[in-house]
Amino acid sequence: MGLSTQEIMQLSLDLVDWGAVPADSQIYVPGERIESALVGIDLESPEVQLAEREGYDLALAHHPVGEGARLEFTDVLDRQIEFMTVHGVPESEAEAAIADLREDVELGAHSSNYRHDPSVAELLEQPYMNIHLAPDEIGRRRFVEIAEDMDDGSSVGEFVDALAGIPELGEAATDVEVRVGEEGNDLGEVAVHHAAGTNGGADVARAYFENEIDTVLYIHVGAGDARELRGEFEDKNLVVTGHIASDAIGLNVLIDALEERGVDCTPISGCGIGRP
Repeated sequence: MGLSTQEIMQLSLDLVDWGAVPADSQIYVPGERIESALVGIDLESPEVQLAEREGYDLALAHHPVGEGARLEFTDVLDRQIEFMTVHGVPESEAEAAIADLREDVELGAHSSNYRHDPSVAELLEQPYMNIHLAPDEIGRRRFVEIAEDMDDGSSVGEFVDALAGIPELGEAATDVEVRVGEEGNDLGEVAVHHAAGTNGGADVARAYFENEIDTVLYIHVGAGDARELRGEFEDKNLVVTGHIASDAIGLNVLIDALEERGVDCTPISGCGIGRP
């Protein structure tokens, strides 16, 4: 009875038809016969201790915390180049657009205490893992479907309303926001930039805007990046869906799949938004 941590990781891959575990997802402490899981967007040392104390068979986090998932996180940033080139950004421009981001991520990971949370789980012998990219890919595909279903001549505001129809976004405390542009603007061609590790900041959005993309979708953006873009582009649009609500889209699909296979899931830390 129950699933192993390896089977749970494989389940996440099956949901998106992938054959290999992404660099940002990792099993820190393996487990067998898992029938209950504490599932959250951020599960760190306190939540690992909570899972052990309350008798959960697994602590399942979304965001990466351990050495492999953190130190190799830059590998998933290559998807940002892939997404940009699909929308007509020359590869050399796409690579330049993420150069600073790649360095920031690499140096940040190098300085982090990547052993902290996994070592607590190891001491407690508490099975612990994170699954990041696959659930985000589920959310990305949902956003792409909505963008592709928009009629020619649609406004940015109509796109915002359609996105808000996703239960996780519609029921969140945060709203879908237009951080650059206006809701009355023409939507035009949309680039969904999600499920590539993190957002691309001003540099990636600029690369899209300078290559005839009218609207970019991020799930979060920094205030400085938004101000920088507003100062440069009067007729372009950056739509931001909300970090935690957007992460919940794919995680809820994963939770449903786990429960269908007999794993009783308790969602915390942002999971469960929009679930019945």
